[in-house]
Amino acid sequence: MVGAKRQERRGFECPMARLWERIGRLRDRRSPFWDHLTNAKIEVLEAIKSLLEEKIQKIKAQREELTKIEVE
Repeated sequence: MVGAKRQERRGFECPMARLWERIGRLRDRRSPFWDHLTNAKIEVLEAIKSLLEEKIQKIKAQREELTKIEVE
């Protein structure tokens, strides 16, 4: 019950909201965190790009396997 009273005084505190608030404060200055996050974004996009390129190659290979049949 003591914890509930303490929360009533301060209001509800969501751990995720506090995390994003802290991250937002880091955004204002140059931080290794943002360098890592930018590199992670690049890696995710490169991974998606490789999946797309692989799918394109499979579709091209399937197209080459098709043979045209003339119907009389």
